[in-house]
Amino acid sequence: MGITYAISPSVQRIRVYSTGIIRASDLRKFLTELLEDPALRPGLRALYDARFAEPDITVLELAEVAGIVARVVARGVSRVAIAAESANTLRVAKTFAALARSIGIDVDVFEELADAEAWLADPGEEGENPEWLLSTA
Repeated sequence: MGITYAISPSVQRIRVYSTGIIRASDLRKFLTELLEDPALRPGLRALYDARFAEPDITVLELAEVAGIVARVVARGVSRVAIAAESANTLRVAKTFAALARSIGIDVDVFEELADAEAWLADPGEEGENPEWLLSTA
């Protein structure tokens, strides 16, 4: 039980797996390990697979975790997808996503793992130059 992860530079992914009851202390430990991992580099996208986990975490703790995830994003992780199934896990994941988006993290929650992976594979707006937004008429 707990959280494990693997970084695959060839597909530019961090795959995170959680099982069992997940508490804020588990998330802090995982994020600390990830931040210390020399394989963490710009251009990666993260998939947090929480389909087999149940969170035991408060909203205040979620906000703290979002702050730590912001440090991961600052290291170059551009997008985070969360796959969740149970009603409780979905509720907590959506609350986290709202908190994370409010501090600039590109995150979304999915009920299907395939949808999460497809979203991560979509290039989105990265690399686009939205000069038209800056133009004045």
